[in-house]
Amino acid sequence: MKTPIDSLVRVHSWKLDEAQQKLSDLEALLLKLEQDLVKLDQEVLREQEFASQHPDVAQTYPAYAEAARERRMRLETSIEEVMTLKAIAQQELNETFQDLKRYEEAQANDIRRQQDILKKKEQADYDEIGIQQYRRRKSSEQ
Repeated sequence: MKTPIDSLVRVHSWKLDEAQQKLSDLEALLLKLEQDLVKLDQEVLREQEFASQHPDVAQTYPAYAEAARERRMRLETSIEEVMTLKAIAQQELNETFQDLKRYEEAQANDIRRQQDILKKKEQADYDEIGIQQYRRRKSSEQ
């Protein structure tokens, strides 16, 4: 028999899955942004080396360097934003996990309560059977 607690456990389980997926997506995005930053640094070094070896291209290097600095700043800003979002997502994941554990504990308590009620009913039935057998023996002895 489904109870409201079962529905709450199922819903919070889905929420936990979504929160885990969100955190995973943010971690992947953070990793990509950090890789882009490393690639940019490597590209700048290559361009510096190329410009130092080719004086005719060296004239355009300052414009490239400025664009690279701006891109680096944007990447660093994006990394900071994603790290903030990741911290928020981690907190949401923790809260959802705690909620799910509370509901699972309530569900387990509900199941235990139902089992106790069933055991008490069974015991009452056995007691009644025992009383009836005792009465039959007593009446047959008389």
